[in-house]
Amino acid sequence: MAVEKDFLKENVVADFPVHRSGFGDEAMLYLLAGLVGLLTGGAAVIFDKLVHWIDGGLYGTSQTTGVYQGRLVFLFLLPAGGALLVGLIARFYSREAVVHGVPEVMDAIVRRKCKIKFHVALARMLTCALTIGSGGSGGPEGPIIQIGAAIASSTGTLFRAVRHHLPVLIGCGAAGGIAAIFNAPVAGVLFAMEVLLRDSNYKTLSPVLISSVISSVTASALLGKKEAIFPLSDLAAYSFHWNELGNYIVLGLLCAAAAVLFIRSLYITENLFERLRVSHVLKPALGALGLGLVGLLTVLLIRSTVRGEPIVYGNGYSFIGLCIGTETAERFSSFELRIGALVILLMAKILATSLTLGSGGSGGVFAPSLFMGATTGYAFGLLLQQTETYSGISPATYSLVGMASVVAATTHAPMASIVMLFEMTHNYTIILPVMFSCTLALLLSRIVCRDSIETYRLHRLGIQFDVYARTALLRRFTVREIMQPNVVTVPGNMSLQEIVRKTADEEVSDFVVVGKDGRYQGLLSDKDLRNVLLHPEVIPLIIGEDMAHPDVPVVRVDETLDKILELFSRIEVSSLPVCDPSDEKRFVGMVTRAELVRRYMDALQKAG
Repeated sequence: MAVEKDFLKENVVADFPVHRSGFGDEAMLYLLAGLVGLLTGGAAVIFDKLVHWIDGGLYGTSQTTGVYQGRLVFLFLLPAGGALLVGLIARFYSREAVVHGVPEVMDAIVRRKCKIKFHVALARMLTCALTIGSGGSGGPEGPIIQIGAAIASSTGTLFRAVRHHLPVLIGCGAAGGIAAIFNAPVAGVLFAMEVLLRDSNYKTLSPVLISSVISSVTASALLGKKEAIFPLSDLAAYSFHWNELGNYIVLGLLCAAAAVLFIRSLYITENLFERLRVSHVLKPALGALGLGLVGLLTVLLIRSTVRGEPIVYGNGYSFIGLCIGTETAERFSSFELRIGALVILLMAKILATSLTLGSGGSGGVFAPSLFMGATTGYAFGLLLQQTETYSGISPATYSLVGMASVVAATTHAPMASIVMLFEMTHNYTIILPVMFSCTLALLLSRIVCRDSIETYRLHRLGIQFDVYARTALLRRFTVREIMQPNVVTVPGNMSLQEIVRKTADEEVSDFVVVGKDGRYQGLLSDKDLRNVLLHPEVIPLIIGEDMAHPDVPVVRVDETLDKILELFSRIEVSSLPVCDPSDEKRFVGMVTRAELVRRYMDALQKAG
């Protein structure tokens, strides 16, 4: 059945509602990116307020006293109570509300056609606020990325965005979440590109930029402020000296070791809790009790708290500020930055985060990574300062470099880590050591652990996200753009002699075999015809359905070419039949292996 070339324009595209409103696919993508940024910015503000409200109610603020009031028993009860609520929400509302965030978004892009239910965003917002607010060791970035991704997925579904635009919208939601929660719009874009999309083409980059900017502006407008999380001023005069290069090599090595230890510890703990024969509702609470023990031991060992709360609780921003000089020691009871105390805090933070997230708590890994980098860098800076080998050593500077280095080594996103540090501090004076140490920490960590903290979980599930990322170029194109409209169908009961005669009349090499009801029975290739012609004695005995390959799938016009490449890698055919999405019995063309390779090579040349 031959089909005119304008079939898709008249029947498929017209069915897409945005075209009825006068917008094309690309224009609609930009509009949806702006909408996703607006909604994500608002959600980030609500999320941030909720975390601070719960934390203030339980542990107090500078103006109020909370439930805790220094009573040690509440170091166990408050985190356990919050974790128990998280377990109940996960059990009765949404299991996806207690995962790390970023790996699940990556999984949705690869396996679940970018489908993330909107109720996940609501549940994630509440469970993460309960976890961090009650003292759990975690950060807001993983949850806000998943919240933004859920908003993007729901928005794309609501407006029936074309399928190959859904991953881009997911990237828009992730970038918008980071931009709003950290006031870091550029880092949000880079994170989405480096970790989720692995594609820097302007068609992908432009909507992500729009979403990130609008989300950041929305959050700033609602909060009424635009300052950095850690505003620096006293490092403005710092300059990088060549003789410190060796120091930053060692710091990169130390940060890589801390990152690998964190990754391994987190997933060892997760494995232990998965094997634990206890109700899933109780597992986060058990992890929280372990967190309480870590918090108590930390208080006893270093004799210091943050307004009575253990330093390793929550996101750790106050202690990070103390290390880099943006926070005064007034909030910390009798604490002195010493090498021994910093090493204890580093180990305690790794264990506290592993117990919180590995048991099923809800939170992200970025804030804990910043904490670990700050302690590692400051401890190393103090060591250098005490040896008096170099003059003018600033431990706060090494702490800053350590923050970016550990994040780069855990996430394998060096550009996002470098830029995010500057957006969070508004300080550009240490660009050289940050770039150098981040790159070195990443390279060293990959030698020991090839997976980032996000892809580690995916590999355990058998998901090769790197393979998916390598075909990012093909995700820009759909079958519609390369298919050949000439397709010939033959009835399954047609004799082989008639089919052979048909090959002389039609300019096609493969035939679609259909049954009496028009249903697809399989593909009959020219290779099969050539093979059977070598045995002329059996020709009168064979009909079309005898030679058809039912295992050859039918693809849709809106399928992206990366999926078609995967099909061709598994099936030994030269072409695949293409059907009308609204009518599976109607075949509109054929997509060939040769045309797919040609388009891929063209895209590579243009990208280069």
